[in-house]
Amino acid sequence: MRRKFALLAVLAAALAVPSMAAASAGTLTGVGAIGGATPFDLGVGMSDGGATFFGLENDRSGNCDGDSGTVTINGALVFNIVCAHFVASSRCCNIGSPKMRFAWGSGPYNVARITDNGLNLRAPTDTFAVATVNTLAEAIAWVNTGAVGSGNAGGWDFRPVLINSDYAVS
Repeated sequence: MRRKFALLAVLAAALAVPSMAAASAGTLTGVGAIGGATPFDLGVGMSDGGATFFGLENDRSGNCDGDSGTVTINGALVFNIVCAHFVASSRCCNIGSPKMRFAWGSGPYNVARITDNGLNLRAPTDTFAVATVNTLAEAIAWVNTGAVGSGNAGGWDFRPVLINSDYAVS
């Protein structure tokens, strides 16, 4: 009986290890040049600290517990991330690519998303979109549930990611 219990404990521990390893992903890193009416450089380094809705399109937790990181604009302006959400398989901008939605600021808040399209021939560059909201609650809703889930459908301002930019979402 003791041997069976010990074997079950070992099996349970072995099954728990891959789960913990998977939850350590959900990071966005890189530096890129964003085009548009007002071009800018954007450096990012952040992680999604969530575990419950990790990798899913919609994080229904309503919080940003454990999210961390920074956004650097034009190499000089550094902002702390107030919320980040990792999506393992995007429904937009090269379906199946991983993306990260994130917010920074202190009112108004900037909400952005970067889709890591890798070296795909259909989408040779990563995809970037940004929006602005007035409250932290709006920023959290948009980051965690996307534009559609937060009631801001069609609110993204898509801008080109210029050549020699490289963002990695994993």
